[in-house]
Amino acid sequence: MEKTRIIALLLLSLGLQVQARAQAGLVRFAQPEQTVDTVRFDSGAITLRYPFENVSGKTITVLEVHSNCGCFTGEVKNRVLAPGAQSVLTAVFDPHSLYGDQTRYLTVVTTDGQETVLSSISAKGYVLRDQSEGEIRYAQDLGHGLRTDTTVNALKKDRFGDYVFSIPLYNDTDREITLTVKAPFRVKLYAPATIAPHSRADLRGQYNARWKRRSSQVLGTLQISVDGAPVTPLQIKGTLY
Repeated sequence: MEKTRIIALLLLSLGLQVQARAQAGLVRFAQPEQTVDTVRFDSGAITLRYPFENVSGKTITVLEVHSNCGCFTGEVKNRVLAPGAQSVLTAVFDPHSLYGDQTRYLTVVTTDGQETVLSSISAKGYVLRDQSEGEIRYAQDLGHGLRTDTTVNALKKDRFGDYVFSIPLYNDTDREITLTVKAPFRVKLYAPATIAPHSRADLRGQYNARWKRRSSQVLGTLQISVDGAPVTPLQIKGTLY
């Protein structure tokens, strides 16, 4: 019984040591979180430097600096570090495709030959643009504050064999709008009745292809009104197969 208790305590101690090692990591960044403040989208890329140190007591290798977008990337020139050695991760924050509040991350993958540890650094900032978020994401202005990404929308065949479409609609105003949509008789609509301010809702539909020949061309028009006022109509098109 006593022997079992001693083994359990040893395993617990080992587990705590491994956990502490994982939390400490192999490297320590002097300033893992940095701020670029407020920048314009067309101001050009900003270079940030993240000095770090090998705190593992072993020689380590930086295997990868992983980014989930092209707007924040990083590179380490000196990838092999002796114990206590220092290096710098040079990161580039490119605001060109960004809008509003931003927090971007890089994951640094390091190894000492026995374990691999992930570390994270970040950059925060606010990106100014001359256009609103709606104008950036939904380039087509349908009128009366309603926007979308394209005025011609393709039919797609889903896994049930039905021909369907989904159209993003964006309310770029400060008020709730009421939506009315009329479609050709072969189209069954699933349309939102209202759209909240500065919000997106999807206009979905299904085309009844019964009695239509294969290779037939489909072209239909959706008539849309915002608060009773007509806006630019949308088209649905496709080929039945």
